[in-house]
Amino acid sequence: MDLMENQSQNSNKISAISYSKDKVFENPVIDDGFFRQYSNGFIHWIDIGGLNDTDKIEFIGKNLGLHHLIIEDILNTNQMTKLDNYEDSLFIVLKTVKFDSSTLNSETQHVSIILKGNYLVSFRESDRDIFSGVREKILSGEDYIRKSSAGFLCYELIDAIVDNYFTVLDHLGDATDEVEEELISSPSKKTLQKIYFIKRELMFLRKSVFPLRELIGGLTRYESVLKSENIDIYLRDVYDHLIQIVDTLETYQDIMSNMLDTYLSSIGNRTNDTMKILTIFSTIFIPLTF
Repeated sequence: MDLMENQSQNSNKISAISYSKDKVFENPVIDDGFFRQYSNGFIHWIDIGGLNDTDKIEFIGKNLGLHHLIIEDILNTNQMTKLDNYEDSLFIVLKTVKFDSSTLNSETQHVSIILKGNYLVSFRESDRDIFSGVREKILSGEDYIRKSSAGFLCYELIDAIVDNYFTVLDHLGDATDEVEEELISSPSKKTLQKIYFIKRELMFLRKSVFPLRELIGGLTRYESVLKSENIDIYLRDVYDHLIQIVDTLETYQDIMSNMLDTYLSSIGNRTNDTMKILTIFSTIFIPLTF
């Protein structure tokens, strides 16, 4: 059974693209020949959605000469955000977030990126494709990415992950507006529950963004493959976006805290009104009962 047959029987979704300024090829099979073809003047990007096919991942690692500890970090979805900078390669572990507006719950996806020479390999925990926009740019040939190095492709993938956080923030902003309207019109226990849910998700998102901000800051400060390729100017732009995300998260947290105070105040006012009514009834009926 060849590698193509193994790939078709596994749930992993694998995409391989080799491109230059003028040409682009989609590779249906990742075998030994893939790591020898188009070697001069081409950038090779392998994107794997799902981590079930460990044989395929180990095969790629062997051909790129990766240490077995890197393979372990790729397969360990509990691995924290990290950056390993080697002389000829770069290994990055990131977390991206998906937000469910119906349940107000978020879930993370483990993403690993390896950059070595003119090869870049990205591993995603699930088959949810967060890099489809980058892939379309390469295949269309209408973007600056085709004229640049593999380091620029690495920046594009990181930028796609950061842009995904903005999408999650937009959903959280919509959920916050809905809770605010509900709080003004008819607050209930469900409103309080939604407030706590959103506060929890904001804290969860904040914990995901802070390590990513430190990672990008490290890429801009220290020598790496990306810095030698003058990609740091683009990374500083990503870093500015992360600062903007952190500021927005803090703003939303303040808004939710104020909503919680408003809800508790409204409940207190309701309790006072109820006590007033009970006091009036007591004033009328207690003497009669006596």
